[in-house]
Amino acid sequence: MKRNFPLVRALCERMRRPAAVQILAGLGLMAPAGLMTMRDVEPELQPTTAPIELAAVEAVVPKAHGEAAIAAAAMTYANQYKIPTSLAKDIYVAAVEHEIEPKTAFGLVRAESSFRSSATSPVGATGLTQLMPATARWLAPGTTRQQLRDPDTNLRIGFKYLRSLIDKYDGDEKLALTAFNRGPGTVDKLIKRGRNPDNGYAEKVWTGKSKKHVALMNKKFGKRT
Repeated sequence: MKRNFPLVRALCERMRRPAAVQILAGLGLMAPAGLMTMRDVEPELQPTTAPIELAAVEAVVPKAHGEAAIAAAAMTYANQYKIPTSLAKDIYVAAVEHEIEPKTAFGLVRAESSFRSSATSPVGATGLTQLMPATARWLAPGTTRQQLRDPDTNLRIGFKYLRSLIDKYDGDEKLALTAFNRGPGTVDKLIKRGRNPDNGYAEKVWTGKSKKHVALMNKKFGKRT
C-alpha cells in the first residue's frame, strides 16, 4: 500500500507562497525567537505531529527561529531514542534536507545500526545507515569507507539514497525502504515476476519490531494477522 509522499515536502511547497512568507516576516519581528509555530501562520496547515510542524517552519522562518526549531526537535528525538542530542540533530537536519519524514529517518538508523557510527556488517556495509562503499561512491564520487564513519557524511548520503528510491517508486515509501534493505535490483525482479518483495523491513523501520516479532506477539495474545 502506498504511503503519502513525505509531509515535509507538501508543507514546504505550500509554505513557499509569497503571502505566507510575508506573514512570517511580519510575525518574525513581533514574536520572541523560537516561539512562533505553524499556528501563527495558517491554521489549516497545522500538521499532526510536532517534528513535521518544525520542519515546515524551518523552511520559511528567519534563521534564529529555524535554529530554535531544530534544537527543539533534536532534544525531542534524543529523549525518545535515548541518543546524544548532537546525533539527533544530525539525523533530523539530514532528513529535512532530503525531504524524508523524521520518523522514517530515525527508524531507519535504528534498524540499520542501532545508532552506532562504528557499525559494520559482514558484507562491508558501513556506518549509521549501513551504506555499501560502492553505493556511496555512486551517489557521492570519491567517498571513502573511513568517511562513511562520519555521522554527517553517512546520513546525508544514506538519506539521499533513500530519497532516490522513494522517487523511483513514485512515492511508495514502503517499497523504497524494502529496496533500501534488499536492493532495488532484487525488488524490481520480484515485482516483474509478480511476487511481493515485502520482507517486513519497512515495518521494522516504522515500529522498531520485525514482521516476525509482530506475528509472534499476535499469536501469543490470540490476535489474527
